[in-house]
Amino acid sequence: MPAPQPVLDFLAAHNTLTLATIGPDGMPHAAALFYAFTPDLRLIFLSDPKTRHAQHIGTGRAHVAATIQADGQKWQSITGLQLHGIASLAEQGAREVYLARFPFIYIARTGPLARAMSKVAFYQIVPTWVRLIDNRLGFGHKQEWRFDDGQWH
Repeated sequence: MPAPQPVLDFLAAHNTLTLATIGPDGMPHAAALFYAFTPDLRLIFLSDPKTRHAQHIGTGRAHVAATIQADGQKWQSITGLQLHGIASLAEQGAREVYLARFPFIYIARTGPLARAMSKVAFYQIVPTWVRLIDNRLGFGHKQEWRFDDGQWH
């Protein structure tokens, strides 16, 4: 089921999310990551499996939160996205989705980027709740969607 169009439009206009995870010791962690996305709202990112956030996700299903926003916004024009979801190793096709958005990675066949790419895994976030904030429409203006029963509501 395609995600709400305002969410897809917002995701297309940005490229970095802040991912929040919780470790087995209960300690929180946040990391900024480039992302790609699919029309059904799978957010795809890559990371070295040794990073703290990747360790928190592991090979299972981890509850996460994320935000996306531009830097340097005035309060009257703040736009942003908040979400909760489930993170896991990515499903088939994630690499292609990511490389389509960031083709410079595909082009790097040698050098530091190529070496770094040989160590990464692809992960996905499947949101269960999304809030789009747009102060241009009024202070604190929000739209929210939940994903359940295979549909966005």
